[in-house]
Amino acid sequence: MDVDGVYRNSMGRKLILLAFWLVGYALGFFAWLVRAPVISFIETFGLSSDMAGALITGFAGSLVMLVGVVTWSYLSSS
Repeated sequence: MDVDGVYRNSMGRKLILLAFWLVGYALGFFAWLVRAPVISFIETFGLSSDMAGALITGFAGSLVMLVGVVTWSYLSSS
């Protein structure tokens, strides 16, 4: 804590959370734009379009969280 009783890293944490949100939003927006050909490709393996959409969403979400947590750990260790 600094003199005002505020954590010094609070702005850094807010910035990181904002970055997580922006990256997640951008990835979701991009996934929506390319969903039709990707779903068509995944359907060739015998999965339904709902299952293909769920796979795409799960992969995108896990990728954003993995990159976010790794980035945050590198930024907080310095």
